[in-house]
Amino acid sequence: MKIPLSYSFRNLWTRRLTTIFTASGMALVVFVFASILMLSEGLKKTLVETGSYNNVVTIRNAAGAEVQSSIDRLAASLVETQPEIATGTDGRKLVARELVVLINLQKRGSTKPGQVVIRGSRKNRLS
Repeated sequence: MKIPLSYSFRNLWTRRLTTIFTASGMALVVFVFASILMLSEGLKKTLVETGSYNNVVTIRNAAGAEVQSSIDRLAASLVETQPEIATGTDGRKLVARELVVLINLQKRGSTKPGQVVIRGSRKNRLS
């Protein structure tokens, strides 16, 4: 048995408040979803435009971020020997072994601590 279309419209008009709340809720879900997609696309575009194909960061397996990664000297030496590593005009490999440390410092104007990433590298001494 088919329900007439006029019955559906009459039902929506009779229950105006429920109809408005339902439509508003659906519009809010669509707005939040579209906002997340826009944010994601903007981040991807920013990272692609500011990145360089010549730069690579090597992290260990199962590390979720650079700060969680730790590569020992032997593994770093193995990475340096790869043929994909670019060489400079003087024939030396263009590799920087950098140490990344996460420390807690007090925020300005507050007593709460904040995490700061410190990055450093040791310069090679010429013999």
